[in-house]
Amino acid sequence: MTLFQSIFRTLSAIGRFWQNPHHLKLFQFNLFLISLQLLYLIFRFSELPPQVPLYFSLPWGDGRLAPASSLFLLPTFSILITIINHLVAIFLVSQHLLFSYLLIIFSLVFSVFSSVSLFHIIGLAV
Repeated sequence: MTLFQSIFRTLSAIGRFWQNPHHLKLFQFNLFLISLQLLYLIFRFSELPPQVPLYFSLPWGDGRLAPASSLFLLPTFSILITIINHLVAIFLVSQHLLFSYLLIIFSLVFSVFSSVSLFHIIGLAV
């Protein structure tokens, strides 16, 4: 197989993946949640105190606090999880259809939980 055939096969797999309306809708909703997180954080960032509660699994006290700028980790991880899961799902859709759907749904669930956490943290801090 030549390099051209390999590239063509990869691009056609990507095209077939995005032709499925469910994949596209889930991806669009995921991007909407991530952009909502970023916009909300940018607009409310000036109102935040220097330290915000971020690490809820740690014992009560100063260990739970983090700099306000570390809240940008939530949308950043949402973006990374979305990109990685969709790329893996694109290449696995022909062999493992259920696994590719689960990856896409997991990235959406991660973005939902990240959004809820961000809104809750900002609500507590402001």
